[in-house]
Amino acid sequence: MSRLFDDTVFHSLGAELGEADVLEVLDAFLADTASKMETLAANGEARPLIRREAHSIKSSAATFGFEDLSRLARELEFAAETMTPARLQQSICELRRAFETT
Repeated sequence: MSRLFDDTVFHSLGAELGEADVLEVLDAFLADTASKMETLAANGEARPLIRREAHSIKSSAATFGFEDLSRLARELEFAAETMTPARLQQSICELRRAFETT
C-alpha cells in the first residue's frame, strides 16, 4: 500500500536539520519541484529531460517522506524511454496530481 506522506521521515529530517532549516529546505523543494513540473508539462516528448527531472523529484521527495510522489517519479524515470507518448503524458499528469496533493 502506498502512502502520501511518511511523517517519520520528515520528523527525522527535522531533528537532523532543525525546525527552521527543514522548513526553509521544504520551501525550496516545493518551489523547485513546481518548476520541474512546468518543465515536464512543456517538454512532454523530451525523454532524456523527463528522466533527469523525474530522477531529481524522486530523490528530493523521498528525502521529505513524500512516498507517492517519489514512487511515481521513480516509475517515470525508469520507464520514460519505453512508454508510448500517450502513457508518457499520462504518467506526467499523475506525477503532477501527486505533487499538487502533496
